[in-house]
Amino acid sequence: MVTTVCYRVIRLDNGLVALLISAECTVARRIDSDKDIGLKGSSKCESCSEGESGEEEEEKMIVGGTSDDGENEDHVTCLGEADLPNDLAGTGGHVNGIRRRQDQSYLQRDQAACAVCIGVGSFSDPNEVPGVAHLLEHMVFLGSEKYPGESSFGTFITRHGGYCDACTGCEKTVFEFCIQQSYLREALDRLAQFFVSPQLLEEYLDREIEAVDNEFQDASQIDENRIEQLFSSCVANPKHPASMFIWGNRESLKITPKKKGINVAKVLRDFHLQFYSSHLMTVAVMSRDPLDTLEVWTREVFSSVPCRQTSPASSPSVLCSAFDDSLFCRLYKVVPVEDIQEVHITWVLPSQSYRIKPMYYLGWLLDSEGDGSVLSLLKMRQLATHLETGNRGGSYDDNSCYSFFTCIATLTNNGLENVLECITLIFQYFKMLRELGPQEWIYQEIQAVEEKRFNSIDEKTIDNPVYCVSMLSESMQYFPEEDFLTGYDLMFQYDHQSIAAFQDMLTPEKANILLVSKKFAPQCAGREKWFGTQFSSEELPSDWMAGWQNLPLNPHLHLPSPTMFTSSTKLSLKTCISPQQKYPVMIDECDHYKLWFRRDSVYLAQRGYVCVLFRTAVHLESARNSFMMSLFLHLLNEKAAVAQLGYCFGADVQGMTLCVHGSNYKLRHLLETLITIVAHFSVSEEHFQAFKDDVTRYLQNYLLKPKKYAKVLMQKILQCHRGWSATNALSLSTIDSVTLKELTEFVNNFKRQMFVELLVQANIAPEEAKQMVKYICNHLEFSPLLMSSYDAQQPKAVQLPENTHIIVEAVHKNKQSPSTVIVDYFQCAATTKSVTESVMLQLLIYCINEPCFNMLRTKQLGYSVLWKGHNTFGIGGVSLTLSTHESKCSTKYACGCINRFLEDFLNSLSSWTESYFHSHVDSLFQSKLEPDISLQNEVGRNWKEVVTQSYQFDRLEKEVEVLRSVTRKGMLECVDFDAEDKEMECSVDSPIMKTIVLKEEEVEAFKKKCPLYPMGENEAD
Repeated sequence: MVTTVCYRVIRLDNGLVALLISAECTVARRIDSDKDIGLKGSSKCESCSEGESGEEEEEKMIVGGTSDDGENEDHVTCLGEADLPNDLAGTGGHVNGIRRRQDQSYLQRDQAACAVCIGVGSFSDPNEVPGVAHLLEHMVFLGSEKYPGESSFGTFITRHGGYCDACTGCEKTVFEFCIQQSYLREALDRLAQFFVSPQLLEEYLDREIEAVDNEFQDASQIDENRIEQLFSSCVANPKHPASMFIWGNRESLKITPKKKGINVAKVLRDFHLQFYSSHLMTVAVMSRDPLDTLEVWTREVFSSVPCRQTSPASSPSVLCSAFDDSLFCRLYKVVPVEDIQEVHITWVLPSQSYRIKPMYYLGWLLDSEGDGSVLSLLKMRQLATHLETGNRGGSYDDNSCYSFFTCIATLTNNGLENVLECITLIFQYFKMLRELGPQEWIYQEIQAVEEKRFNSIDEKTIDNPVYCVSMLSESMQYFPEEDFLTGYDLMFQYDHQSIAAFQDMLTPEKANILLVSKKFAPQCAGREKWFGTQFSSEELPSDWMAGWQNLPLNPHLHLPSPTMFTSSTKLSLKTCISPQQKYPVMIDECDHYKLWFRRDSVYLAQRGYVCVLFRTAVHLESARNSFMMSLFLHLLNEKAAVAQLGYCFGADVQGMTLCVHGSNYKLRHLLETLITIVAHFSVSEEHFQAFKDDVTRYLQNYLLKPKKYAKVLMQKILQCHRGWSATNALSLSTIDSVTLKELTEFVNNFKRQMFVELLVQANIAPEEAKQMVKYICNHLEFSPLLMSSYDAQQPKAVQLPENTHIIVEAVHKNKQSPSTVIVDYFQCAATTKSVTESVMLQLLIYCINEPCFNMLRTKQLGYSVLWKGHNTFGIGGVSLTLSTHESKCSTKYACGCINRFLEDFLNSLSSWTESYFHSHVDSLFQSKLEPDISLQNEVGRNWKEVVTQSYQFDRLEKEVEVLRSVTRKGMLECVDFDAEDKEMECSVDSPIMKTIVLKEEEVEAFKKKCPLYPMGENEAD
């Protein structure tokens, strides 16, 4: 099967431009005409070490059972879950709107998607009511004249296997959804009606202001947002929109306008009439329907969007400068929320040409980690452990007015004390670049890499259609029609003069330098207005400036060498003869390893995957070992990053994982390079101390996030490790005393005894896969794992007492955070190794998610609401996580509302008709029928089966068969989900259930009184 993406651009009479994408799984074909163009792929790929969301990436390194469940899902996400579009990527102008997302393990399949981008954002907010663009994005979602129900859109989308979202950037606002293919036409009409005749009912205004304020409260605890707002409030030109408060909150949208006599409802309607016009809209639709069908539907539903022939005010870039040198070129010190130590060096530059992308070229050079790079020298001198450079892509960092170019170094303790040396090394590298001038061969190498990524079909474009349409709807606002698909990703032309001009602007005298550390608290008397960030501002020290005037070149800094893994040669598919199988087949096994293989005869991709599980229990023996595994993984990823490989080392309860992807021709070489790094692992004392400090801050910052802390507490009560608690691995007493000698001994023990499982899915011969596993065995030279010892170390699930409601009370570590997180967990009778019981849990979540979201949102208990299924070492459960704010409702009130909802839901569920129940079943059923649409997607599913030792590669087919005969009564009996006789956390005031209230420090004693579920009792269907 080869996926060919064809597109068509149409322009409606009202000025709206639409990009129609038909992704058909057929034999390869190319349509050459003026209107239809066949393309293979339309998005760059991210390596395994990139592309995860921040929270997901964090969890991959938390080991020893502190991942979500006994069945760790994070090893799957390392295969590349999609980011949000660059303009809306969680910084600056990204402000989430309505978000309805379930546990999406069964949603990321073959779906249609649509995104509408409007050429207006927070930079167009009226000065007297900042945040109106964001508020309007919320309000338009609450029904239209044709579909008046306030939750009708979200309910329709969710019921048919999709989700919807909306985001407000500085200059753009995006609305998006995905849904099962057969419901696309109606979903398009429902979305279009938001722009044709939205209700904008004033009765919902206060509630949505509270929703915006909830987002602001959550965002206020993220240091990246705080630093960005510091630039807005204290550095930007007050006459420029860059100085605005783009988030919006209760103060800016309700309290202050009320004091000034401003009618916010009228301001909102005026803003809508001025800017929500068809000629400012671009639409991207992606489906497997034919292009002609998509065009008919798009014209039918979007032609009614009114064109008001107005446009945003003149671009702010022509009104005045966004930043004044007197405020920008200074030294700022900031006290962060998290325990981080960083130096930010920022330049404000003109918006770059998308065809040349000079900032991407410069960022690529600075991000190099090989010999002669800035980072290699910073590490060698124990000044910094990480360096992030370039333009981060957020709408505040990159817009039509200006672009930021930023270098962010993560400092060691030594680096913070010698920050001048760190900054100077970075300036010396820029001076070297200016003297050498732009290098065409480097540009061509980057160009070749990006073109390969773009042309790779086995990436997130097809696998995640929402990512695709969001990016494309936005690209249509910036690029000419011929570059809609390629404008963001490709390097089109080398321009020596253009790149040199950007290099010449990156000088010390034009830089903003910002230092971030909690150690600056005594020096920082200033407070930013909106986020309350503690900071100070001063002129750059004169001795610093004098030293930078005539910087000598540093002999240790030089340009990178060409990488061995990059080739400009166009590769054909490898020709190999082997049987075609529908599922992976075990082609080799011994007491050292097990090898699963499936040749890619379906997708015919040029890239393949090798996933390795080093099964061991050494990291489960103690809290110290668990922490040392985290440290080991950080050091491995850091060492491998120097080679610029597509890889990811990760942690699992079963051991260490390694996922590699790359060209079929070089896949084996990639794996061998990484195995060599593991086999010959060593680290200096200085490097060890620097990284131990870095990992210590990393783990402690993990616990500062309320949701993560609540998750750890839930795991603490549900999981039982042999003689220790998983949370001990995060304690300072455990971390501080670990030595390099101990780590070296741990690594040697890790390599001494293990069992290796490989999954190879690529267009290669089975013999080559066998050579891979033999290379691992020969170079690691390990003894077979004693399975009796391994099984004895495996953690088990705690069997919670029935008819008991357990409340664990704790105050989270971040005392500045206004958030309260409530996790209601229900331990079900279902076992996750049973396909029947597992799919019943999925169905239960499918049924409960939408009514729960609507109820909690109506009561404004919180903005973040998530139902999720759990697998705790083979024992099933479901949980509801609610984030709220104590200032808006007490924990007791919120828990009471949750409890009442559950009682009402279960009562209503018993009265559902079979036809209504089966409408939910059908949605889940349809989502499982479609085949995988990329090799990446298939590998993720199969790898999960290997890691959990389930090996049910036909799980989807089995789940479909279960859904064919499921009944409402059968679902409830199977999962044993009943509010009256099962454990419920945070359900106060229940007269039926026995209530036990525990302090955090009392959990371990309570667990000792509970039985454990035995290992291996849960067999598959």
